[in-house]
Amino acid sequence: MASFERFEDMCDSRLKPKILQNLLSEYVPNEKQPLTNFLVLSKVVSTISTHKLLTEPPLASIDQSHHGKSKSAVDDWVNRLLALVSSDMPDKCWVGVSLMGVTCQECSSDRFISSYSVWFNSLLSHLKNPASSRIVRVASCTSISDLLTRLSRFLNTKKDAVSHAAKVILPIIKLLEEDSSEALWEGIVHLLSTVVILFPAAFHSNYDKVEAAIASKIFSAKTSCNMLKKFAHLLALLPKVKGTEDSWSLMMQKLLISINVHLNNFFQGLEEETKGTKAIQRLTPPGKDSPLPLGGQNGGLDDAAWNSEQLIVSRVSALMLCSSTMLTSSYKSKINIPVGSLLSLVERVLAVNGSLPRAMSPFMTGIQQELVCAELPTLHSSALELLRATIKSIRSQLLPYAASVVRLVSSYFRKCSLPELRIKLYSITTTLLKSMGIGMAMQLAQEVVTNASADLDPRSVEVDAVSNKNMSLTNGAVLQACSKKRKHSTNSGVEAENSAFEVGVPHNHSSSPITLKIASLEALETLLTIGGALGSDSWRERVDNLLMTTATSACEGRWANTETYHCLPNKSTTDLDEFQLAALRAFLASLVSPSRVRPAFLAEGLELFRTGKLQAGMKVAGFCAQALMSLEVVIHPRALPLDGLPSLSNLFPESNSLASQKHNTPNPNKLNGIAHDGDDLCNKWLANADVPSNNAIQRTLETTLPFQETKRLKVGNDLATVTSLGVQDPTDMVASENVQQADVPVQVPEGSLGQISDKDATAPQDGYVEVVSGTQEGEDYVVKDSLMEEASIGKRESLDESDDDSIPSLKDDDFLSDSDAES
Repeated sequence: MASFERFEDMCDSRLKPKILQNLLSEYVPNEKQPLTNFLVLSKVVSTISTHKLLTEPPLASIDQSHHGKSKSAVDDWVNRLLALVSSDMPDKCWVGVSLMGVTCQECSSDRFISSYSVWFNSLLSHLKNPASSRIVRVASCTSISDLLTRLSRFLNTKKDAVSHAAKVILPIIKLLEEDSSEALWEGIVHLLSTVVILFPAAFHSNYDKVEAAIASKIFSAKTSCNMLKKFAHLLALLPKVKGTEDSWSLMMQKLLISINVHLNNFFQGLEEETKGTKAIQRLTPPGKDSPLPLGGQNGGLDDAAWNSEQLIVSRVSALMLCSSTMLTSSYKSKINIPVGSLLSLVERVLAVNGSLPRAMSPFMTGIQQELVCAELPTLHSSALELLRATIKSIRSQLLPYAASVVRLVSSYFRKCSLPELRIKLYSITTTLLKSMGIGMAMQLAQEVVTNASADLDPRSVEVDAVSNKNMSLTNGAVLQACSKKRKHSTNSGVEAENSAFEVGVPHNHSSSPITLKIASLEALETLLTIGGALGSDSWRERVDNLLMTTATSACEGRWANTETYHCLPNKSTTDLDEFQLAALRAFLASLVSPSRVRPAFLAEGLELFRTGKLQAGMKVAGFCAQALMSLEVVIHPRALPLDGLPSLSNLFPESNSLASQKHNTPNPNKLNGIAHDGDDLCNKWLANADVPSNNAIQRTLETTLPFQETKRLKVGNDLATVTSLGVQDPTDMVASENVQQADVPVQVPEGSLGQISDKDATAPQDGYVEVVSGTQEGEDYVVKDSLMEEASIGKRESLDESDDDSIPSLKDDDFLSDSDAES
């Protein structure tokens, strides 16, 4: 009657033993049954993980008969796997070892605690046995890693876990030295990384052996680039074994020395010979001996690798990757980062561009120069990654070296033309702006704007067959268009150009790739976010216009046709969506970033975001909806902000304006009333303020300003002229929109914004950025039209919202008569 047993649903716990028994009988082989299809193992693993077939419910939650069936099914599963693990046939042994790792992850806690020691020894035997096949060893490394990961979750077995992990070190180091299979190397690296992270104490007695084994593979000419990265990540984890500052500093010192030794050989003939010697001397503290080479006495490249520029660059890139990983990883103890040595290394690499000094030209052949130039982009890319990791690791503590970093980034921006390197340079700039704040934004603003404008130049945009709403995507339409051009053209040169027309590719192939445009947009967005409030007229208006144009051209005609990009060669829908998002994000930052005036392209932005919300794909439409919500504050401000309003407390102590409440204890009822009644805000100010007369205002201005400024006021060139004012009814005053805002420029000395002088930029030994300040002779006085703002006559956006104590307060006896003013 068992075959007629019914279950409640697919989650019925009585169903699990049945499914597990079916998997065991149909897909898992036994001693006599051969393995016919390896692909069914993925179905077995997926079914076990989905239904949690190896979990055993406690006896108290179910009846005893069902508990016995569940336990019996899991017992049969484990016994079958142990039999397969000990099998002499490699394929069956591989199946048992692979499924044993899944069992370690999915079985119940009680079964794991009672059985993990037996499972560990059965798996470890294959690593120690020389007769074991390679695929079994690879599977054993993965399964042991799964077992140790599960074992680390039990706090009461920590000592036993460290003891088991220590048993793995020597066997796998021996395999690493003897076997040359990259599949096995990858499994060993994964297992060692697991042990270092979970059980670092297991390495204490074998630390030097592990370091030497990893260094030998990095310096070997037989290691591929993919494995070099994995070995570099593993080497970067080794300082966590000891967990001290000295171990981290010693490893970083060994890496930097090894990198500079390799660069001495690679840059021979391309730089001065003293540079390499000085770089290595800088890494050795005075009075201390130089540490042993990385990996011990024999750590270094073999003879074949010394003669290959490609191998040298691969090893140097791996060592730089190891250094970058060490800089960005977390450690229990504080570490001392050698920032000066790292920046010197980066500057040394980026200074070499392949050109031969005049004195070195006779010592290098053209073939050698060709080989070096072919590998320099890879080396520069690794150096830029190291610089970015250095900035991320110390963030604002980079201040003593800020001048050197700004000089390095600015100079490399001017000579870097490869898109891949410019992308990394934009990423470094973004990291600098986020780490250092507005001070770094003022130093790099002009450089970022200039380079981003060149990379986002509309004239370099790729010819896109779908950029026009009405343009067809079919090849026939493109060919027909080309034939029409040839018919109407009489110039043979134009015909030749049209005959070479390629869809989606410009004729000169000089356009910037989409990834570079995205990087430049992200840099501009970060610049506006960090330093938009101090954006000078020299670049803010230019950036706003550029971002509006870029966002419009990126989205025009492409909202509803994203799927049509699959028809174009070398086009990715994901890249185009990311470009649209980057352009829209940067445009939104331009609209909401603080500025002296209201956004110039607010109407265009609203139209663009509203269209994108309705027509774009899900990802872009979601961002457009968020952008409209962010712009709601800009479109419909409920009340003026509390910060930056002029103070009326001196002249109008009884005023209830927001400015007076800023300096006194605010009344919550009044503030709430103002916030919820924005339409009557101006009337409330006017009703409570004792507004001076027209004659008083003109006498005040003539007393405060020089004679020349008074004459200009009278003419009405710069300051607003009040035509009529009535003191009897304040509500009859001239509205704010009828009075023009003063057009007096606000002059800010450049030195007061923290500019770095050339002298300081060329003196890195001092380290700190010295902020110089100064004023220019002959500057005009900047006058704040505060009285007009208090009377609600001028526009609410004042030219200078700060309270300037240098301007004296005015009294009634300082006013002049109308006749004096006219004279």
